[in-house]
This record gives sequence, C-alpha cells and structure tokens, in this order.
Amino acid sequence: MWSPSTQRIIIITVILLILIKLLFFSNSKLISSVEPRDLEKSDVFDYIVDTNSLWIDDGEEKRFESYTNIPAFAQVSNKMAAITKSKTAVCETDTFIGQQVLCELDRNFTDWKILFARRDPIERFVDHYMDTCVREDRPCYNCRLDLSCYLVKIYAEITQLYSKNKTVTEDQMKFVPQNWFCQMETMNQRMQFVDYSLFSNPTNPAYAEAKRPDAESIFTDSVSSYKKISKFYTTYIYSRPDVLDLFTKTYYWDYLVLKMPLP
Repeated sequence: MWSPSTQRIIIITVILLILIKLLFFSNSKLISSVEPRDLEKSDVFDYIVDTNSLWIDDGEEKRFESYTNIPAFAQVSNKMAAITKSKTAVCETDTFIGQQVLCELDRNFTDWKILFARRDPIERFVDHYMDTCVREDRPCYNCRLDLSCYLVKIYAEITQLYSKNKTVTEDQMKFVPQNWFCQMETMNQRMQFVDYSLFSNPTNPAYAEAKRPDAESIFTDSVSSYKKISKFYTTYIYSRPDVLDLFTKTYYWDYLVLKMPLP
C-alpha cells in the first residue's frame, strides 16, 4: 500500500490532470471554427444508432481476423512534467500538461516518484472520439459518426506511424497507444500507475465486466445527450465482436503493459 503522503500526491496529481483537461477543452472550443452539433437533438442519436448497428451478420465477426496486434514501445514522447517540491514526475501523455501548468525537465529522476496516469483504453478512445468527431461536425477520415470506420482508419494510421517512425502530431497523440510514451519499455518498472478514476480497480478482473454498459438502459431515456451517446459508443465496441477484436489488436499492449484486464 502507498503511504498517506504518496496517496495525497497521487490524488492531487489526478485532480490537476482532470482540471487541465477541462481547461484545455474550454479554450479549444473558443478558437474552434468547426460547427458544433446539438447533441440533445433526437435525430442525432437516432442517426448514430442506425449507422452503428449493435448486431452483425454471420461471419462478420471474423472480418478483422487477418489484422495483427500493433507492436509495443514506439517512442512518441519522452517528456516528464515535474512537481519539484514533492519530487514527483508525471509522464506527459497530453501535450498541454507541461505547457500550461507543470515545469518540463529533462533528467533521469533518479530519486523521484514517476507517475503514469493510465486510462482504460476504450474509455480513452471513446472520450477522444466524442470530442473530435461527435461534439463537432468534422470529417474524421470521412467516417463522420461511423465509429467502426474511424477505428479502421486509426489502426492504419498508428501502423504507419510505427513502421515509418514519423513525428506524431498533437491530434495523433490522442489515440496512439499509451505504452508509446515515456520510454515505457525501459521505465515501466519505475512507473507508479495512477488510475484515471481513483474509484475503480483495473487490476481486479471484475473491473473489465463492470466497464460494460447495460445496452437496454441506454434506450430508456428518450432525450439525447453527450453522456447517452458516449455510453452507446462504448456499448457498441463491447457488443460487436468484430469491432472489439480490432480494438483489442490496436491497444493490446496497453492492456498488458499498463496491467489492465483485456476486455
């Protein structure tokens, strides 16, 4: 178990990360020129449901059978954001953390705590997809609100980033695997993984089942909303064997390296 002082540091760090995310999103909305969607309109939710069927035809569950797991440990960013007073470093999985709040350092952090704010891969993917493709009317690889189409494009782009060792943009950092950050291959033994939600326990096998939303409850409320749409997309990934297969192959090493049970 962590000491009380370590627990306080972790809690404060997580709260900072959440507040930064909210501040960053608010600022980005102010400068965005893309037309926002009214997610409370019922036709938006109805279109999403029609486009992303929860049921598949026979044999479709094997359509991504030839796809392979995306390799682990590419290097997209080695930045650590530092809290000097407590000698705690946080792996920067979001580019704006060090720029807006914390001081960036380039050092070995020999006597420091190194924290990694891991997220459930499906939760992380749906969250970024909602912000990128649903809140605003963007092309999103010409997939619009079709999550399966978008996932296929993301898989292809991540594969290309790995094979060609390309520089990753801020937008791409939102969906590249988490194990690609902070020299995870050599540093993972020093990392203290901090759950994005402190009220869940990803090391517990029951956690994976608890993350699966109840599909029937989504349709109980007739009012469309961000939360309802997000829950539907999460259900869609879990309910479709083909989509879940491709998703797992995309983020397979995140589950293993960050010590979370496979979905």
